[in-house]
Amino acid sequence: MTPPADPRLHEVPSSPAPAAAPARPGGRRRVLVGAVLAALLVAIALGAHALLTRGEESTDDAQVEADVVAIAPRVAGPVAEVLVADNAQVRQGQPLVRVDPADYEVRVRQAEAELATAQAQAAAAEAQVSVARAGVTRAEAESEKAALDLRRAEELKAGDAIAAERYDATRIAGATARAGAGANRAQYAAALASGELARARVKAAQAAVDLARLQRSYTEVRAPASGRVSRLAARVGQIVQPGQSLGQLVPDRTYVIANFKETQTGEIRPGQPVDVEIDAYGGRTLHGKVESISGGTGARFALLPPDNASGNFVKVVERVPVRIAWDAVPADLPLRAGLSAFVTVHTR
Repeated sequence: MTPPADPRLHEVPSSPAPAAAPARPGGRRRVLVGAVLAALLVAIALGAHALLTRGEESTDDAQVEADVVAIAPRVAGPVAEVLVADNAQVRQGQPLVRVDPADYEVRVRQAEAELATAQAQAAAAEAQVSVARAGVTRAEAESEKAALDLRRAEELKAGDAIAAERYDATRIAGATARAGAGANRAQYAAALASGELARARVKAAQAAVDLARLQRSYTEVRAPASGRVSRLAARVGQIVQPGQSLGQLVPDRTYVIANFKETQTGEIRPGQPVDVEIDAYGGRTLHGKVESISGGTGARFALLPPDNASGNFVKVVERVPVRIAWDAVPADLPLRAGLSAFVTVHTR
């Protein structure tokens, strides 16, 4: 019987694993040199950037702004006509909305009637003044004549050339004439006062007419400046009240408000040149100048300014608004309020 074969005789001897290649010191040195060169290039780039931007302060927290004005009526009433479309370009003084003027026409006519009445009363008062003035003149003449008669009577009485009864009558006539002159002067003064009162009433009636006409003119809501009407909400038949917003007028004149960090504002001064890049018009650089710098940070003028005395103080870098005026704006470049901008101020 054949003995079983030994399995070890059929095993294939495994080849020995190759030895790990020894690390080359030259490769590690090249990596180290590359890292040093990269750090050096970064430092050179940062230094070049700092050198090139020296004397410049930039921020991307900036927007195009305009003094937007609410379009609002000054009188109440139903809207009779809307004269412009939404987003229309308008000029200063152009009618935008017309309120029904019927009520105000009636008020004008009523005020004019009251003015006519006051003027008639003033004319009557002037006539009374003339009559009273004439009465004073006549009474003074009569008083003067009575005084002359009394003087002659006294001379005759001294020579016993006049009867006592006649002398007494002359003396009483003189006293009566003097009293009449005083009464006429009082009537003249009263007539003058009545004339002044009548003239005052005329002025008051004239003021009422002017006010009524002014209110009638307010039935036309006009553009306060040249610009573009936006968010127009007026509709025919709508009942409006004084001060009610019917839309917004964005003036053609715009400017830029750039909010710089407080650490950037130390060298910013009014009159310094500014470069402005509008995000909506990438690649175009506009020019302006610093017009003014806000007297406080944005947080100071917030609706609820922070109260650091309450114990919750956390120091953060505040923003200071800087107003920038345009030097010149291309006519083909509409600068709408609210557009984002990147601003660079040249402080040197």
